[in-house]
Amino acid sequence: MSIIKVKPPYKPLVQLPYCCVPCGLQWILFRRGYWVDQEEIAQYCKMKILKSYAKAFVRKMIIAKSKDDTGTSPYKFHIYANKLLKAKRIPLTIQKYQVSQVKDPTQLIVKNLKAGYDVMLDFACKPFPEYEYDEGGHVVVVSEFDTDKGVLTIGDPSWIHAKFWKVPLKKIVNAMDKKYDGFERGFWVVKPKTL
Repeated sequence: MSIIKVKPPYKPLVQLPYCCVPCGLQWILFRRGYWVDQEEIAQYCKMKILKSYAKAFVRKMIIAKSKDDTGTSPYKFHIYANKLLKAKRIPLTIQKYQVSQVKDPTQLIVKNLKAGYDVMLDFACKPFPEYEYDEGGHVVVVSEFDTDKGVLTIGDPSWIHAKFWKVPLKKIVNAMDKKYDGFERGFWVVKPKTL
C-alpha cells in the first residue's frame, strides 16, 4: 500500500460561518508555523455572509445580498490570498487549477504532496448527502492519499463533520463540475514562493 501523508500533519481548526476557505488556508498556515486570524483571511478574501450571521464575527464582514452570494469566490480566492501572504510577508504562493485544466488529478495530488506542498479541494456539496445543509460548495485540505485505492483522507474545517474523513478522489473530482451549482471548482496548491 502506498500512502502519501502531509508532514507535519494538520492540526484541526474549526471554521466560522461561511469560512471553509479562510479556515482551510488557516490549517495550512498553522501547519507551516504561521498564524493569521481566520476573520482577517476572510476579509482579505472578500468573503460575504448573511446579515443574520454578523454577530458571529468580531470584524466587520461584507454582507451578502442573498444566500447565493455568500462565501468566497472560487475564481478569485487565490488572487486575494496571495495579496494577504505578500502583506504578511509569508513566503508562500497559491496556484489555482480549475478541474477542466487538470488532465490527471492523481498526478497533481501525488506530485504536490511528495514535494511537501498543500492541496486544497473546492467541490460542490450536492453530490454529498452529508452536506445537505449547504447548497453551495465546500473547501477541504488533503491530509493523505492512498494511491493504491485512489482514496483521499480529507481535513475538514466544518463544525458539523468529522475533522478527517475518507473519500474516493473520483467522487471529489466529479463534485468539482459546474453542472451542480454553476461554478467550475478545482484545486488550490500552496507552496513556497520562489524568487
